[in-house]
Amino acid sequence: MAGPRLHGWRLPLRAWQRAAFEGWNADRPSDALIVATPGSGKTRFATRVAHALLRDGAAGRVIVVVPREHLKAQVARAMVGAGIVLDHKFSNAAQRLARDVHGAVVTYQQVCAAPRLYRELARDESAGAGGGTAVLLDEIHHAGDDATWGKALRDAFEPAAHRVSLSGTPFRSDGTAIPFVRYDRGLSMADFAYDYAAALRDGVCRALVFALQGGEAEWVARDGMGMSATFDTALSDKRHHSERLRTMLLSDEWLGDVLTGAHLRLMSVRAEGHRDAAGLVAAMNQDHARDIAALMERRLGVTPTIVVSDLADASDRIAAFARSSDPWIVAVHMVSEGVDIPRLRVGVFASNVVTELYFRQFCGRFVRTIDGVSDSEAYVFVPDDPRLRMLAHGITVDVRHGLRGRDEREEELAALEAAQRAERASDAGLFEAIAARTTHERMVDFGPLFNPAAFAAGTLTAVADNDDARESDAPLAPAITTAERKESLRRSLQSLVTRVSNRFGVPHRNIHATLNQRVGGSVSTATERELDLRRRVAESWLAKDRYDGLR
Repeated sequence: MAGPRLHGWRLPLRAWQRAAFEGWNADRPSDALIVATPGSGKTRFATRVAHALLRDGAAGRVIVVVPREHLKAQVARAMVGAGIVLDHKFSNAAQRLARDVHGAVVTYQQVCAAPRLYRELARDESAGAGGGTAVLLDEIHHAGDDATWGKALRDAFEPAAHRVSLSGTPFRSDGTAIPFVRYDRGLSMADFAYDYAAALRDGVCRALVFALQGGEAEWVARDGMGMSATFDTALSDKRHHSERLRTMLLSDEWLGDVLTGAHLRLMSVRAEGHRDAAGLVAAMNQDHARDIAALMERRLGVTPTIVVSDLADASDRIAAFARSSDPWIVAVHMVSEGVDIPRLRVGVFASNVVTELYFRQFCGRFVRTIDGVSDSEAYVFVPDDPRLRMLAHGITVDVRHGLRGRDEREEELAALEAAQRAERASDAGLFEAIAARTTHERMVDFGPLFNPAAFAAGTLTAVADNDDARESDAPLAPAITTAERKESLRRSLQSLVTRVSNRFGVPHRNIHATLNQRVGGSVSTATERELDLRRRVAESWLAKDRYDGLR
């Protein structure tokens, strides 16, 4: 096995994580799909699987694949708590993994850009005693994000000894089949499933309270017709549904009122004891996100964090916000999935992406509990659009049902998504938002599903009696990962090489070549020890004021 020797498993598991692991461990199939509602702790389960395979030699290497760049460090930190060292800064250009890591965390984009490289990594048994490679595919539904990705992923990981796919939403709105997932009459077949209703009953997730925001809008439709409608007005043309929603979301009056209500709710949550509770707004696009931030400054006197994909420091902004006590973050897609910010308690869905997949993933940002905090509920402010209303009411339904027979509900949502894509791509439309105002608020409260009275009656087992059932999925890990320590060592080494080059008039490449000869390997795949040895050699040249390497 590559990397440090692992100790026995010491981290607590929730009941569902234990049950899922025991079920998987009994047979250890080459392919498995674990479906668990967002916020329930899929990363801890994945860590348990990786630890078991590495410790008993069934796998000599682990590759974890995640949907977004900013999730790589998050997963690596979570697994360090179990002693698993993953390189979350691995690049395709490196070609090989260092000997002091158990594997790497990469994105789907990385894998699909170089499937042959990952195929070699997946079948390379040099990392362990013939154990092969285990691949953990987080949010596996992303494997269909591009028409070529499914094939690339299969080509890359077909040689792997074990593939464990994880998802909170194991389907795609476009109906695309997901690699390594079994289907039966259109239904994804999970080896273990844990839905939101079960998580509520177990006290694993917060109950969601949906505040459905009514409104009345005026706009000029794409066909040039003047329109006026509330969310309760029946519209015969599906395009008018999208136009009505966009009019609301573009209106400073309507959206300003909604943001004000959400901010007041957040302040109330903070006053009740959760002092660093935070809110998230999902915007339509990057310009919309910036407009929302400006609106919040004018209406609320709040300067939110903005996270959009064209910002080079987007991942750093998310991490900084997670650690801070700042009240609001505004994003487009960057915080819709996988990001672990447990202090999020209030959400505003100001996006026009009306799909079950996106809506469920957004809601999943608010359900993760925090030990020691009274946070049994989270609040999501949603336009009272009939389509979103339907999704809010169905949030506790097992999402696998949405695939069965491509039923009318799934087909309708897929058609709406296709219509929205066409609408966004068109430059010829006459659509113009005129005005909108709020009208009513309707509440959809899933708190009653978690019924404290049932505990008194003895009909349910109180989760509090289980020492580890509510244990946080947060890592018990050092603040700095191996990859981050290596990056710091490489920067320090580069500074030393520059000093040696300047003092002795030797090109950088010759200094690195000398270090390669004396220490072995290359900087890109060096272990921490090897990087430290390189630094010591360079420091000795400077201390002795004598360079004895290649010129």
